[in-house]
Amino acid sequence: MMALREALNIAILTEDEDILAVAKPAGLVVHPAYRHPDGTLTDAVFADADRRGLPRPWLLHRLDRETSGVVLFARTEEARRSLVRQFQQRQIVKRYLAIIGGELAASSGEIDAPLCRDPLDRRRVIISPAGKSARTRFQALAVQNGFSLVLAEPLTGRTHQIRAHLASRGAPLAGDLTYGGATEATLAAGIERAQMHAWELVFRHPATGASTAIRAPVPVDMRAACATLGLDDGIPID
Repeated sequence: MMALREALNIAILTEDEDILAVAKPAGLVVHPAYRHPDGTLTDAVFADADRRGLPRPWLLHRLDRETSGVVLFARTEEARRSLVRQFQQRQIVKRYLAIIGGELAASSGEIDAPLCRDPLDRRRVIISPAGKSARTRFQALAVQNGFSLVLAEPLTGRTHQIRAHLASRGAPLAGDLTYGGATEATLAAGIERAQMHAWELVFRHPATGASTAIRAPVPVDMRAACATLGLDDGIPID
């Protein structure tokens, strides 16, 4: 019988005795929830560990359902404690690639704007003085045909932070229904999901202390969208 990990096309990016990093496909829920009790990324990872006779690892963070990219697990309690501490102290660098509709006012910079839940739509977050501090660093990698490819680095860890910050600047993620990025132009380009990819995580290895960078290859659909929109020259080397 095909392993669940293989059935869901989940690639292992790196693994050792302390950590496991996998590439989450777009459209896959990270962990069980009310509307998604099974068939999740963690189900696949746990099934693979069971099949290989390994202890089940600890999930350390999440990605939105439509977001693809790096997801990190800890294999030991010591590794879990170290990495959780790094996440809490914001010592882990997270870099995302995003296709946005429009062009940001500057080729690079930082968006510093507090965020809170939208009282009119709990699925969204909005900028509000009553919100929690949120900062996102960005760099435009390519601009063409009314779209941009950007590298975004959240300096804080708020829900939907990158999506809400970019949308607040009139440049929502291409294909993002929640934040106004699903348009006739994105449909014409064949874009069927919010175009964001968790490209890179950088952290201190919990066993050695060495700086460790893990990258997930840009998925096929995002590469195709970049090619259609003339942004493919901006895709960084995986």
